[in-house]
Amino acid sequence: MGAFVCTLSEEDWQITRELGIYGNRYFKEGTESPFNKSTQLSIIRDLIAMREGDYVFFHLRRRKTIHGVYRVRKAPYFDNKTKIWNNDTELFPYRFLFEPHPDYEYLTNYDANIEVHSLYEYIDKGTFRSLVTLENEQNIEARSVRKIFKEDAELIIKLLHRDFKFRKKDSALKFIPYNPIDNVTPLKFYIDNVGRYENAIKAVIMHQLAYNPTSILSPLSKNMNINYENFDFINEFFIAQTTRKAVDIYARDDNYHIILEVKTDRVDDKALQQALYYKDLLLQRLGTKGVESSVYVLIIGKRFSNKLINLIKKLNRLKSQIYLIEYIPVKENKWAIFNYVY
Repeated sequence: MGAFVCTLSEEDWQITRELGIYGNRYFKEGTESPFNKSTQLSIIRDLIAMREGDYVFFHLRRRKTIHGVYRVRKAPYFDNKTKIWNNDTELFPYRFLFEPHPDYEYLTNYDANIEVHSLYEYIDKGTFRSLVTLENEQNIEARSVRKIFKEDAELIIKLLHRDFKFRKKDSALKFIPYNPIDNVTPLKFYIDNVGRYENAIKAVIMHQLAYNPTSILSPLSKNMNINYENFDFINEFFIAQTTRKAVDIYARDDNYHIILEVKTDRVDDKALQQALYYKDLLLQRLGTKGVESSVYVLIIGKRFSNKLINLIKKLNRLKSQIYLIEYIPVKENKWAIFNYVY
């Protein structure tokens, strides 16, 4: 079970909530100019791991509030034909459908919400680990959707209960679920340019971690027994709150932690230095739980320098738990398969 926080404007919230449909924009805000290809792929990357049944919360940007608890009722798809929101140019075509979570309808019926600063208190304490901020950050593209850890979703639910004030005079909000009239195309079929853009291969990886994690993680099976029932992962993860550089993907279960460092094409020894730095930061963050044998690193690329391969061979004799995974673009560069290199 995954969890996500989605950002939107107050103007769009009423329609979004009432119809149970969320859309991410295609054009740069306030213009009729599409996002560049890399940014479009980053939007897909952030949405693609969403599955039916996942928790979803909504962050209202200007009110600085978080609303919930909802669950996904249709996984992300693309629709640039049907108008939903009151916008003359933007159709918000990167979409998914949601509904009030049946276990928490008493919250959604009355639009339960918390103020963002309530969450930031827990972020500062290190209790809430998925995010550093919900505000727009430089160099993080059009990030309106953030995947979060399940225990962080449970913390949001706890805070929603804490601040919920039911008033008998209030009437329950309407929920009139929208469903597309025509067949729509799942978002995974809009991934393209795999091998050219880093966000393209990251989108493939995020999808596979959600739906078929062994396609990427199988090389680890000889050394670790991943509990996929409690397996979780997030992308663009700030591995240390004092460091503004994000790890591409961070995955974990009850006993193991996996850093996935992703490169578009050729990977050299600089990527290894970066990965080892991240590993050290993660061990510091884990504190007393940071047993080095529990942390693994996957470096994913299209090809690898001989120097890097030789270094990995030497390190793995010392059980450094660093692996090279080759990805091969397939289906006219719209997808990829993965091979264990060393």
